[in-house]
Amino acid sequence: MIKTVSLIGAAVLALGAIGATPVMARGTIILEGSDSIGFHAPIGQVPAIQYSDQTWSALGGSSPKPIAVVGLNVLGGFGTSGTHAIVSMVDLSTAGALSQYSAVYFMAGFGCCDSNPAAIAGRNVDVTNYYNAGGTIEIGNYDGDAGWDFLVGGSNNSAWVAGVGGRLTGPSCTDGETVTALGISNGFTQPGPVGCWTHQAYNQTYFGALGFTKSYFDADPAFAASNPGTGAYSSLLSNGNTITGGGNVPEPAAWTMMIMGFGLIGATMRRRVARVTFG
Repeated sequence: MIKTVSLIGAAVLALGAIGATPVMARGTIILEGSDSIGFHAPIGQVPAIQYSDQTWSALGGSSPKPIAVVGLNVLGGFGTSGTHAIVSMVDLSTAGALSQYSAVYFMAGFGCCDSNPAAIAGRNVDVTNYYNAGGTIEIGNYDGDAGWDFLVGGSNNSAWVAGVGGRLTGPSCTDGETVTALGISNGFTQPGPVGCWTHQAYNQTYFGALGFTKSYFDADPAFAASNPGTGAYSSLLSNGNTITGGGNVPEPAAWTMMIMGFGLIGATMRRRVARVTFG
């Protein structure tokens, strides 16, 4: 029976480990090679407005929390959302606790063309903690800027970005992206043409090694054709699912309660076995 007690203790520890892992489970980072949300939606292009609304729904899923949209947009406006409140801000200095948001979307600089790591406002640790706790982050017009390396991983990433700001060749402006089956399951559909949906495309071999293995939009084939022998390219590349695609994780507080519950169950089982063994 002493052996039984030991086995039960080990089982309880195993349950605790299973319960504890998701508390630090990383969330989702999405690299977006488009400025439809920051540029085309604010000037009233309907396909871009539809895409922005679709993006908020995909990122936020069933979460009741608002979405933070971060970055200076000289045209004003961020499209519409039929599902989530949008809290817009120039940078994270006024965002408060990031845990209050279902997702954080970093808009391209001035709404167009290049990434904007200045919008982090020095809160790198807070952004990392938000991601590690399961948060969803999307970086608009990601161009491999080193200011995002702390979050994306790798270094010299612009060497594997094609298009605007990247060091690989390819179109600077195209509507040739194609939504994938994975993209559809994560809440996206094929956007209508806006004259320039894609500015950047990401080499899937290189970024796949960093964990970015999920392409929601395959890039215009012209990017691969411009860089022969380097593999496939994506214009919306992710290292996880959106909340709509099943990427959400329980709140840390909920996991804490579950772990405490496992501990109480284990303690009860130990007491019962002890009474049988020694009573």
